[in-house]
This record gives sequence, structure tokens and C-alpha cells, in this order.
Amino acid sequence: MVDFQSRFRMYSYGFTSPERKIPVATRRELYHDTAPLIFKRRPQTHDCRVETVKEHEDKRDWEAWLLSRGLEDTCRSVDLLHYKEITDKPGEGGKRKPDKLIIRVGLKGSGDGDFVYPRGLTSTLDGDIIVADTGNNRIQIFNNYGVFKKKIGAKGSGKGQFDEPTGVTELPNGDIAVADKSNKRVQVFDNTYAFKYEFPTCSKPYAIASDQEFNIVVSTMNRTVEVYRRGGKLMYNFPVGAKQKAPSGFNITLNNKDEVIVSDPMDSKVKFFTYSGKVLYKFEPVSNNEGLAVMPSGVARTSLDQFVVADSLNHTVNLYTERGILLQQILCPTDDIGTVQACALGPEGHLITLEYSIMGQHSLKIFRYRPCDCHASRPNSSKRRTPTPQTS
Repeated sequence: MVDFQSRFRMYSYGFTSPERKIPVATRRELYHDTAPLIFKRRPQTHDCRVETVKEHEDKRDWEAWLLSRGLEDTCRSVDLLHYKEITDKPGEGGKRKPDKLIIRVGLKGSGDGDFVYPRGLTSTLDGDIIVADTGNNRIQIFNNYGVFKKKIGAKGSGKGQFDEPTGVTELPNGDIAVADKSNKRVQVFDNTYAFKYEFPTCSKPYAIASDQEFNIVVSTMNRTVEVYRRGGKLMYNFPVGAKQKAPSGFNITLNNKDEVIVSDPMDSKVKFFTYSGKVLYKFEPVSNNEGLAVMPSGVARTSLDQFVVADSLNHTVNLYTERGILLQQILCPTDDIGTVQACALGPEGHLITLEYSIMGQHSLKIFRYRPCDCHASRPNSSKRRTPTPQTS
């Protein structure tokens, strides 16, 4: 019986016998290696492989074998990420190096200090940590030690109420701006967390940031960035690129050059835009080993114009220059870090992360980053379910 491809050749070039005139071992060899000899009038077979693969002339180097090599590299890289070398064995003397994790706060739940799919995080100049607890439709405030202070908001569309808050930031005067996603608005509160004003957004907001001129920049679920003047007047609205398969948000931060830094998990890149939407440059965060893809999530700017970028896929946090040069791996899975959704830097030198996953932790974590006086002599970590004592 003649297959479809042979019939197609017969109709195009006239009748040719489909029988094998030359012994061949496999069907792939028939149609690729010896096809010009068997089908005399057939054009030379086109090799559509990439250039780096064409050099593999050994017949054993087919796609399955190459795929297995890539999987081996990936498995080896994952093992290296989860490997922690013990350098302070008993009997060597010296003091044990403290863990990077200082405090872990919260579980999945609705109690004070617990979270349900938290997405927004910021650290104020006073050291307070503010979390947008998206699933519980509220904002929670902690001090720099992770101790619960207060909460505001409930589900609704009124003033001071939220419907899936996903972003939070501090304004230069100490006010707090919250991205209220499903209500398609931004709410602003004073430093005592009393409601001040609100303004609507063009699309559902996700992340939010502010500069020293009180401009409020919002990333949206439609993969756009909206820039507002103080009070809520829209200045610019531009897309960030990459195809959108479904509504998805992304985190942003600002520098002191009127630039928006976008951490784009859809495109696996960190991008720099002007307020008007012009792309200045972009870089792809690198994985620390071969065979690992990268999904950037949280992003934060340091005082030296360097950028902390969280990788939610590999459970790492790395430090980059603004041109994308990897300077340091700050955190990895051996430091008890999970699926990071947002990150921030505290004024005292702490690195703060917000984590959640479907089967994992929903928690706030505080890590050592720069030397700080508050934990200089603390040898171990404190992992607490909730930062408030349980009362009966």
C-alpha cells in the first residue's frame, strides 16, 4: 500500500514506484538519508534543524537522545540548587553561620497574620511591612520584626473596602496606595490608614508603584502600564509586549530616572520603559545552571540602582545590575525559600518576600540581606505560625 506522502509525490512528478530499491534500516533513513537515491526526481531533502544540531552526524544523535541530554542537565541543575554544603562541622571550631531566614509568618487562613494568595508587598520608610492579602480582601500591616499590628478593609465596593487587592505602595508623604483589582480603582489612605480618596483605572490594576513626584504607576491585567498624576489624572498608557494567552499580572518598580522596570513572567524578561512607553533596554534573568528556564516574579530596586529579581520557578532571588549582569545569588531553595510572588527591601537591611503556591505555603518571610543591628547576634531562625499570641 502506498502512503499519503508517496501518493503526493506521484501526482506531482509522475508515477514512481513506492518499493524500496535500496535496502534501508529504518523509515527515517528511507525518507531522509537515502530519499534522493530512491526517488530520483525528488528534490534534495531540506534539513530544518537549527545550526547547533546539524553538526550531530552520528545516527544515534536523534531528537530523543538530544532531549534526554537536556533532561539530564535540568535534573543535575535542580539537584545543585537544592544542595547545601556544610562547612561548619562539629569539632572544627568557630561559630556556626546563622541562617538567612529570620522570621516566617503566617499560614493559609483568615486569622490575623495569615494569608490567602497574597500578591502585594511594600516596606515603608518607618520599617512597617504592608501586605495586600488578596484572598481575604484586606490589607495587613506588620512591624519590621513581622509582628502583626493591624488590618484594614473587607470585601465590598465602598470606601475602604476591597475586592481582591493585589498591589500596595507608599507615597512620598507617607500615604498608602492600594490597587483594588476587581473594583478597577486605586484607593489612597493616610499614614493612619484612614481613607482619603480614590480614582478609577482603565483596566484591572495588579501592581502599583510611586515616584518622588507623586506619580502613581499601575500595571494591569491586560498587560499594560498606566501612569497617573497625583490625584488620578491619566498621563500615559502603553503595552509591555508579548502575546497574552489569558489575563495575567506582573510586578513593577521605579527608579530615580522616571523609568518603569517591568518583571515580565510571560516573556521571561526584565524590561525598562520610559513613562511614555518607549523601551530603553531589557534583559533575560539567567538561571544559575544549564537546562533551567526562568520565570521572573517580584522585583525591587536597591539604593545602588541594582535590582533584586525573584524567580518563582526555580525558587531563587538574584541580584543584577540595571544592564542584566548577575552579581549575586541572594537566596536559593536551601535557604527555605518557596514560590516568591513579590519582594521588597526594608530600611534596616532585610529582604522581605511574599510567597504562595497551590500546594505550598502562604506566608511572609524576612531574610538577612545587608548587615543589621537588630539581628547581628541572632544565631537561628524563628518560624512562627502567626505573629500574635493565640487567645482562647
